[in-house]
Amino acid sequence: MKRIVNYIILFITSVSIISCGEPVKKTEIPLDSSAKKINIDSTKSIVFFNIPSPLETFTILKMSGSAFNKSILNPTDKISKYVSSFSMAANLGTYSTDLSLCFLYKQNQDFNLYLKNINDLTNALGIDASYGMEVNKRLQANSNNLDSLMEIVSEAGINADEYLKENDRDIETATIAAGGWIEAMYIITTIADKTQKIEIMGLVADQKTVLKNLMNMLAQFESDADIKSTITDMKKIEAVFESVRVKQNKPVSVEKDLISVGNNSSFELSKDQLKSILEKVTALRNKITL
Repeated sequence: MKRIVNYIILFITSVSIISCGEPVKKTEIPLDSSAKKINIDSTKSIVFFNIPSPLETFTILKMSGSAFNKSILNPTDKISKYVSSFSMAANLGTYSTDLSLCFLYKQNQDFNLYLKNINDLTNALGIDASYGMEVNKRLQANSNNLDSLMEIVSEAGINADEYLKENDRDIETATIAAGGWIEAMYIITTIADKTQKIEIMGLVADQKTVLKNLMNMLAQFESDADIKSTITDMKKIEAVFESVRVKQNKPVSVEKDLISVGNNSSFELSKDQLKSILEKVTALRNKITL
């Protein structure tokens, strides 16, 4: 757990964890369609939407009995390819997601490799994580208690988000979030396609709501060419999700107490829909990770 504070801060920044389940806002703005039309050049009223963390998502994945598979992670030796601000921020997100999987499955050697990459990208982007020493102490003291870790992580995430926003790093926050979600989506769709387990297919289907929130957040920065391109690719994934039907108030798996992400709903996902989503997610992930 050494130096884990850097991981936690960046990991949470990448997914915008909101412990109470509400959007984080710099000012009070209604969460409607108008939120997507904010001009980031003329206002500081940036809206950040609720996006579940990879740790939450992968906890459900592990509960389903899925084994750790290093081959589906973004290789650490690709870091030298990430030289633009966008690629560094996006892959800070992918590596943070991969790190969370290593953390949950106790893959210490791989954890350290991903942590090094995250530290390197953090330095390259000029993000200061030195304010988290107290969080580090709390994490080490609760390293064997997942519930406590989740609570500490949520609190650290709010502080990390505030740090980037107060330092006008909103676009990077959104880019990190996108990279983290794309990597998490690639991991769960790949495993779902391979295993065809209903719990994991349900986990993929639940990303319909998450994707909508993420796209609403990214739309605030669509004047950026890289983000605009990412949104275009995400719309292809969203188009498949449009045909995914909602089943209200039904958990994915009662036996394992697996509840849908976000709003106590679950979705029906066919094998064909899963394959189509996987194809489009893989194409976007390959573009991001080079």
